[in-house]
Amino acid sequence: MATESGSPGPLADALETKSSADPGPVPTKRMKIEAAAEELVGRSNTGTEEAAQQRMTPAAAAVGDSSSASPAVPINAPPRLRFPPYPETGKRKDLRNWQDECKRIREIAAKDPRLKLPTRRKPKDQGTADAVLSSREKVVVRGVARSIVNISSTTHDGSKRSQCTGVIMGQQEFNGKQRTLIVTCSKIISSMGKLLDPIPKLSVGLPNKTILDGQFLFFDDRYDIALLEIDVDLPLQRPSIGSGPEYGQEVFILARDSGLSLRARHGEVLWLEESDFIDRSYQMFVNCEVPLAGNGGPVIDHDGNVTGMAFYSNPNAGVLSISTIMTCIEMWLKFSRIARPIHGLGVKTFEFLDVSLQEEISVDHGIDSGFIVHTVSYYSAAESLGILPGDVIVSFDDQHTLTLPQLEDYLLSLGWTFLNNSSSTVDLKLEVYDLMKQSKRSITLPVQFCDA
Repeated sequence: MATESGSPGPLADALETKSSADPGPVPTKRMKIEAAAEELVGRSNTGTEEAAQQRMTPAAAAVGDSSSASPAVPINAPPRLRFPPYPETGKRKDLRNWQDECKRIREIAAKDPRLKLPTRRKPKDQGTADAVLSSREKVVVRGVARSIVNISSTTHDGSKRSQCTGVIMGQQEFNGKQRTLIVTCSKIISSMGKLLDPIPKLSVGLPNKTILDGQFLFFDDRYDIALLEIDVDLPLQRPSIGSGPEYGQEVFILARDSGLSLRARHGEVLWLEESDFIDRSYQMFVNCEVPLAGNGGPVIDHDGNVTGMAFYSNPNAGVLSISTIMTCIEMWLKFSRIARPIHGLGVKTFEFLDVSLQEEISVDHGIDSGFIVHTVSYYSAAESLGILPGDVIVSFDDQHTLTLPQLEDYLLSLGWTFLNNSSSTVDLKLEVYDLMKQSKRSITLPVQFCDA
């Protein structure tokens, strides 16, 4: 009566044993394993032509059928680990020995270096796998990922301080030498507007796992950005630069973690404005988290254009428009400083008012666009000119349909005039409507600049 070899379930790949017509001594389990190993590596003493033919793979057999094909070359590889067959005796001792052998083989298999291959591993971050699903999205994200680096800050005693993500911004020539520029979050080197170390010690991890020293160039506390450079011979690619995020737009936030692995999250730019902080109403928000080490990471659209920079923020991730970042970088490269506008007003756009309030203002006052004054800084020029919370600024220099990030870009562009003319202020013409008095007046507001 024939008996089965092998075992059910996960042990179906049981250790193969050789059958013998010789009714000699019953082979032990160890003898079976050794015999199987000898057969797999071709060291069996019964190396007949028939046995060799049986060991030939289907592909090798197919090649052998052709008279013009080269003979198959045996591969000198170690035998694959196999589990022993389930003991048929039913004895407790045999079962225990079988379990011990299976455990030993599992421990050996767990140390197989092939398990570390990317073709064998599970995703390091399931959030990234869930965020980037379609083939097109993967191509887009991978294209931008070539421009994303990890940045770590180290104290002078060698301990790690923090990690961020940076974006390659191209190359510039300094003192006759090409240097690669990287923009990131200023939290990597500063706190409360001051450098954590006089000379920050930075390390930059590239996508190919290369680690380089980074040299700090400047930071801006208002916009929370920092610029650094690296000296590298590799041709690092700058990503495609967009015009800025759009409300309601689907985006990805990308990051490179401490192990230099790519991370990603997918979300939507929220229809949300925040003006709780004077002069800091320019940020937009996304309804997803920032990946690990993703502070300063790029926000990209579905075409692979970088539209902003992501920041840790609660409850929603903050986004700074790439157009603002580019203006700051260009200013610094030309003037070695950034002129930031200070107008003392916190505003919201008419567009973000509740629709019922929009209708009321439109019917009663004939206003359908502009900026709602939310806060006015004490002792500011705006306060001295009589601008009050609740007023409507119908236009800034004839601009009345801008979003808050676009308004910030416009005001920041005035910094070019300030830096070129070395004047202390730039006049801003406002049309201000007072809902209480139902009257509109023109105001010339001197905008001061913080020169950093």
